[in-house]
Amino acid sequence: MASRRRTKRGRGKTPSLFYLALSFLAGAALASLLFFLISEKRPPSKPVSAPAPKEEVPAVPSEKPLFRPPPPVIKGPCVAIIIDDIGYRRSDVVRFASIPYPIALSIIPFTPFDTYSARYAHSKGKDVMLHVPMQPNHTSEAIERLERRTKGMLLERMSSTQIVELLRRELARVPYAVAVNNHMGSRFTQNTEKVAVVLRFLYGHSLFFVDSVTTPHSAVCRVAKDSGLVALKRDVFLDNSKSVNYIKRQLEELGRIALKKGYAIAIGHPHVSTYRALVEMLPRLESEGVKVVSVKDIYRAVLEGEYEGCL
Repeated sequence: MASRRRTKRGRGKTPSLFYLALSFLAGAALASLLFFLISEKRPPSKPVSAPAPKEEVPAVPSEKPLFRPPPPVIKGPCVAIIIDDIGYRRSDVVRFASIPYPIALSIIPFTPFDTYSARYAHSKGKDVMLHVPMQPNHTSEAIERLERRTKGMLLERMSSTQIVELLRRELARVPYAVAVNNHMGSRFTQNTEKVAVVLRFLYGHSLFFVDSVTTPHSAVCRVAKDSGLVALKRDVFLDNSKSVNYIKRQLEELGRIALKKGYAIAIGHPHVSTYRALVEMLPRLESEGVKVVSVKDIYRAVLEGEYEGCL
């Protein structure tokens, strides 16, 4: 009886295992079917887009003047125009850089738009100059007021080291400068020792000096000749009066000087009247045989022996 019972129990287990396995397979199939149905209803996922290429940052332009081939030898009389006191207003550099002649724009350092003006003028093909404030013939009280209003003034009491360091800082504010001229300076430019410090520094940095001649006793030309250097000087101030007719007469005088000695250099300021006179008179000068060139071209011509500097 015992053996029969064991046999019946053994036979009873076999169908249970079979049905268990069958149930497992059926459940797996049902799960697969449900997953398939759900995945069919799910909206297709968006394709993963490739990462956007990194935007290339434009290289910062070099602060050195762009290389230009030497100009052809200047034939006949010529004039150069320098516009001082650039840097206080954006409109000044925009207005005068639009004149279709190679005028130079001289920028006062530490003004609100000094670096902007230098870069803008350079982008328009104009020569950039550094307009360095220098000590005038004023009382000590007046000079103190000027120092507060005009940063970066070279003073007689400064040591050579102080002068050089200040010039370095000023040139850093006015990139692309090819030359320097003085703002005020009727006292400083009479000091032979201080002028020599400035000229040695500038020519050691491939820059040249244009004497604004704010005093008839300037030592710039004498120091340059004694040092074997080339310097230029201003022949005409254009706008001591802001009258357009006055400025036109000064430009006529500039042309007469050029016809006499071969070249002439004028300095003006960013007045609207100066702009109007230049726009009208520069084409007239060229029609009369007086070519308008850059001050840098005149400097090169002096180096090549076509003209004498500081006449």
